[in-house]
Amino acid sequence: MAQCNGCLKDNVIGFCTSCETILFGRSKVPAQLNFNWDDMEKKIDGDVHYFSISGYQLKGFIGKPRGTELVPMDPGTDSHYIIKPTLARFNHADQSPANEHITMQIAKQIYAINIAKCAYMTFKNGSPAYITKRFDYDDKGQKLKQEDFTSILQVSHKYKDKSYEDAGNALKTPAEKITFFDVLIFNFLTANGDAHLKNFSLLETADGDMFLSPFYDLMNTEVHTKTAPVAMNLFVEQERAKNPKHDYSQADFIELGKRLGIKDKIAGDIVTKYQGSEQRIFDMVDKSFLNNNAKKIYKEKVESKFQQFFR
Repeated sequence: MAQCNGCLKDNVIGFCTSCETILFGRSKVPAQLNFNWDDMEKKIDGDVHYFSISGYQLKGFIGKPRGTELVPMDPGTDSHYIIKPTLARFNHADQSPANEHITMQIAKQIYAINIAKCAYMTFKNGSPAYITKRFDYDDKGQKLKQEDFTSILQVSHKYKDKSYEDAGNALKTPAEKITFFDVLIFNFLTANGDAHLKNFSLLETADGDMFLSPFYDLMNTEVHTKTAPVAMNLFVEQERAKNPKHDYSQADFIELGKRLGIKDKIAGDIVTKYQGSEQRIFDMVDKSFLNNNAKKIYKEKVESKFQQFFR
């Protein structure tokens, strides 16, 4: 059965009408691109670093559709999309675009988490690609200020010395802290061990205020490599521990919620939202563009995380 390359709606080849509108402004863009990643080698942005999966994840830039085709852009130009090929290394590297796509869709469709608009596509040669629409431009094409948490907390590449408690307390409003708390639980339960400070941002509004941006770079990293359950420690006192705690459960997250000033009932309601929902994740994974082996691993990792969290 064919699924929409955006929302995974059944019986759709390419993109459904809704996803065409959301992603491409109603342009009839095919799910297969008319170029290969090799064509973008001189347009790659970012250096390879050793400390995270995303550090090995190359990315390129794409402009508005020209007719029905997306076109590569040079870095620094007015691109409207970011495109990622398969991982440069790690296990099941060719499954990384489908992994990121399904994890983002699970966040949005099951848990109502605000994500960057995204899709699964293929290059001209059939190699998989992940594409996401940039959210740092407004409807008039004006660039919006975006600031990730390495900048907000004024840390260098050693940002793992910081904690999620630090990041949460840097947020100004109770609503943002609740949203941040929610996505931290989501990351834990979907085995995202790469949710570091660069993967959280504030975005400028039309009024010039700075609030949490849509979430991005969500993926089940344990499909590709054995990572710690979290990219950073939950609590301030664990920041520089030689043997940091990673055996977290819901009690630890509830404690984090208290430290962020989130009322117990609200934190408890968020935890309850996830309880018993793993089958809904499995059902979506079965519809994804992952191959059968990767689907099996993805579901096993999620099941393990649910058991740890709700033990």
